[in-house]
Parts: sequence; C-alpha cells; structure tokens
Amino acid sequence: MKRYIFIGSVKYSARCLRALIEMNINIVDIMCPYKEVSKFNSDYFDLQDVASEYEKDVYYFKNIKYEAQHIKKLKPDIIFVLGLSQIIPEQVLEIPTIGCIGSHPALLPQNRGRHPIIWAIANGLERSGITLFWIDRGVDSGDIWDQREFDINESDVAASIYEKVEMLSLEMLKENIPNLEKGNIHRLKQDSEKANYWRKRTPKDGEIDWRMSSKRIFDLVRALAAPYIGAHCLYKNKEVKIWKVELMRVEDANEYSNIEPGKVISLESNHLLVKTGDGLVKIINHEFEGLPCVGEYL
Repeated sequence: MKRYIFIGSVKYSARCLRALIEMNINIVDIMCPYKEVSKFNSDYFDLQDVASEYEKDVYYFKNIKYEAQHIKKLKPDIIFVLGLSQIIPEQVLEIPTIGCIGSHPALLPQNRGRHPIIWAIANGLERSGITLFWIDRGVDSGDIWDQREFDINESDVAASIYEKVEMLSLEMLKENIPNLEKGNIHRLKQDSEKANYWRKRTPKDGEIDWRMSSKRIFDLVRALAAPYIGAHCLYKNKEVKIWKVELMRVEDANEYSNIEPGKVISLESNHLLVKTGDGLVKIINHEFEGLPCVGEYL
C-alpha cells in the first residue's frame, strides 16, 4: 500500500481530503498551515475539522519550505498538495518516491499562474477546467495526471465555478487512485509552447471603470463575487462594493447612446441603472451607504 501525505488549507482541500480518507488509502500525515499565515485565503479551512471525524491528527506549519525533515521521516510515496498557496520547494519535491500531485483550476498548459477562476470569468471565457498534475520546479508546468473541462455560463459566479472544480476533482481522485495503488503512474507532458501565464491581480483590477462594456463589467462583478472580495466602484472618492449587476437589453440602451458612462439613469427599489461604455447595467446588490441621485456620476 502506498504512503500518502496530504497538504491543504482551503475548503477545496477539505473535500478532497475527505474523499481520499474514505477511499481507505494509507494517509500517513495531514498537513495544514496555521490560519494566521493563510490570511490571504478567504476560504481558509482548518483540516482538523475533517481529520477529527476519522480520528486523525493534523500537523500544522508556518511555511512548507521548512518542513522537509518532518516529511522525510514519513517516507511518503506520494504527496497531495491540494489547495495550498505556498510554493513547494525542491527539497520537498525530491522526497516522495513517486512524486507530488497538485491541482490548478484551468486547462493546462493554458492559463497557468495566479487567480485562474477569477481571470477565467473576468475575461469572459466560455469554458475552463481543472487539472491534476505532477508538481515540478516550474509554475503549473508539470506533467498532467488527469484533466476535466467544464462550461462557464452567464449564470456562473465564482462560487459556482469553485463548486464545479470541487466536483470534478473528486471524480478524478476516485477514478485515478486505484491506478496509483496498482503502480500505474500516468503522466502526460505539457506542451509549453501553448502555455500562457496569468499575473497576480491588484486591487485596481477589481475597480469598475464605467467606460468598460456592459458585458465586461458584468463578468468582472461575477468573477469577484463571494467567496472573493467583490468588485468595487468609486463614489465620492470611496470604494463601494458591487456584488451583482444585471445586463440590460441593447434596445433599452439605444436612447442613452449620447450619455456619458457612469451616469445614474434611474433608481428603483434600491437598484441603480447606470450608463456603461456601450449600454446599461442595473446594479442589483451593492454596499452604497447613501444612494446616488439620478443624474450623478459614479
């Protein structure tokens, strides 16, 4: 029976851990960073909540780069790193006899890098996926273990894409673990010539510029919906969170074609109709402390 170590720190990690435990594989350690060093993970999850249900303990750490000696003592064959924002250092990658398996919510080799769920929605992609891969020294560049794709619909927000990623990951784990146990190690080399890298987002990337197209604003808002931090606009030099907008029909916007972007066209039941670069959007869910007046600009 293979020896596995599991490392993770978010809700996705917890669901994968539970699935692996219930497959009765030999998990020799569960590792999770302390919450205080994972403050940038809005969906941080203490894996002890799952481990306790199965009478297992969790080993906590500050940074995985300092844990090579601890891991080496456990003599793992495979290390699962599912939901950890820290980079796995070379001294850890070299320890397992078979390798380290990570995950990336994109169709590798495309869209390597940072914030793949957010960028996929914000860029208006109609499909994406989840890739489980063998971690190497590069960034999301290791051989593919398995991969599944899914559609991104206009009704999707960050949370629903996160759910698709979770469900497909569980399917892949359940289908592929038996092969690992038998020693069948699947590796598909990535074609790096087809790769691109998404950069780290900044707070400015979450700001709505009303000169953007209605569709671009719509996509940005749903990309940053919970569990993420929310898109925002500026009103009276203050940031205001915008959680949901609705696209308006083109014919409804024709009469406002000569109006400047950002102007509040109407107010109704706490909803604001706002001019965009190419039409109108209705702000449905927001955090305005005081509603702008009709005719004001955002």
